[in-house]
Order: sequence, then C-alpha cells, then structure tokens
Amino acid sequence: MWSKVPFGKLRNNEAASLYTYTTQDGFKISLTDFGISLVSIIFPDSGSEKDVLLGFDNVQGYEEHDFYSGCIVGRVASRVADGKFSIDKTEYQLTLNNGDTHLHGGFVGFSKLLWESRIIDGDTLEFCHVQADGTDGYPGNMSVTVTVTFRSKSLSARSPGHFLSFDICATCDKPSPVNITLHPYFNMDGHESGSALENRLTVFDYAGYLPMDPETLLPTGDVVSCRGTPFNLDVTRVGESLEALPEGTVGKAGAIYNQHAGIALEAQNFPNAINNTKFPNAVVRPGEIYKRNITFSFIF
Repeated sequence: MWSKVPFGKLRNNEAASLYTYTTQDGFKISLTDFGISLVSIIFPDSGSEKDVLLGFDNVQGYEEHDFYSGCIVGRVASRVADGKFSIDKTEYQLTLNNGDTHLHGGFVGFSKLLWESRIIDGDTLEFCHVQADGTDGYPGNMSVTVTVTFRSKSLSARSPGHFLSFDICATCDKPSPVNITLHPYFNMDGHESGSALENRLTVFDYAGYLPMDPETLLPTGDVVSCRGTPFNLDVTRVGESLEALPEGTVGKAGAIYNQHAGIALEAQNFPNAINNTKFPNAVVRPGEIYKRNITFSFIF
C-alpha cells in the first residue's frame, strides 16, 4: 500500500511529500506531489536493488533542474511553434520558454507546481490542480485530475507483474489545446550506470515516426516509415535515438547524469498538433473531457 513521508521544502517554503509503494517481492515505486514526478523504480536484483529511473534525492532537485525528470508535463507537452495557435479564428500567444518556441507548458507548467494530493485507498493516489485562465497564455480555466493506481498480477509462478497506471482527466471552460503526458528517464542498467546506449527498446504497432526540423525540433508534418532509420524499434539498441541531457547533472545518491544517461518515454499526441490539421485533434472544448491513460508494466 502507499505510504507518505516528507520530501523537503520548495523555495516558497511549501512542503512536498514522497509517496512510496513497496511489494512483498521487493519491487518499489516512489513519486512526489511536486509535478507528480516519478522519483524511483526499484527492482530486486540478486540480493540487492536496482533503481532504473533517473531522479533526485529531494524536491529541491526537481525544482532546480529543467529537464523535466519524471514529471507530468502540460498543458501542452512538447513544442508549440513560435508559441502561437488559433482556435475558432482567435489567435493566442503563449510564453516562449525554449528559444523561439513554447515547451512543455511554459514557465508555469504542470511540472513545476505542488499538486493537491491524497491517498484514496491502499492502491490509489489522486492529484488535482486548476490552472487559471491566461496562465502562460493559455485560454480557459483547466481542471486536471491524475489518478495513480498500482496493482500486481502473477503472470506465472516465477514471473510477477506490476502495473502503474496514470489516468489523466481534464476539462476547460474555454476551447484550449491540451496534450498531457509523463516525462520519465529510464536506464535499465541502473540510473547510476552512466549510459543507456546499450538498453534495448521494442515498440509494437506503430505507423512510423515524425521527422523533425533540425533547427526548430518541430515536426515537418510528415509521417515516415522507420525502416532503415535509428527509429526502427521492432527490436533495437537505443543508440543515438536518445534525448541529450545536460552534462554533469548530479542525481540521486551523487550519481552523475551525462547526455546519454537515460531515455525519456513520453506517450503523447503529435508535437505541435494544434498547428497542423493533418495531425490528431489537440483541442478540448467546454463540456468535453480530455482522457488519457498511461500504464507502465514491470515484469521480471
């Protein structure tokens, strides 16, 4: 069942909490109410433990660093070109927090705030926030609830399965773009191992990838076959598809995270979808409910 302990204080003296779930077989997951950030995912490993998630020892690390370690990102994840979009012939200008683009919700995104939180029952947590109309340029008051559920299921006598689900629901009183996701960095060799380049990643049932403009890091608008590219992820070594991290970041237990220390897995809508009519819908309107489920399965 979930337990709760202090996780340090923010610059404004607000106190953050750390929630931890530990199973009988020694598997352990921790997350904090600051940005709903995943802090650790620990597997039992030959009599010891292996933590496969990059992160920090206290909330100050999550507040200080800007590479979105483990957190919820939104109102719109990824980049919005020039921070501009139009809905129903009204043009909006978002804050520009990444050069000439708007990234991961801006300066006051979901990743950099302390969410209201509570333990609903032994297996379920609930996080809530209302983002005010005009925050970082977004239209409408957006109410967001994230329900986090842990469950276990024995897949065989020797293979336990553990599942961590994030059910995300959002409503808004004005039409608004929305694209909420998680931003955890994984290294299956252990967060302190130095490089995730030898990790293997398999992606099932995908249509292709979105080529990016090398200067803006925005999609060109095409969906291209992955065959013959580093993004052919039927079964492949992660290699150079990794996102670069800031060099020399000091993480948990003094571990040094360099540019290939982890791979970020972000289940989301197409980046900049609000500005591309060929991409899936990115707008939630009054009376509608935006719903997303992201589930991590851990089998060992």
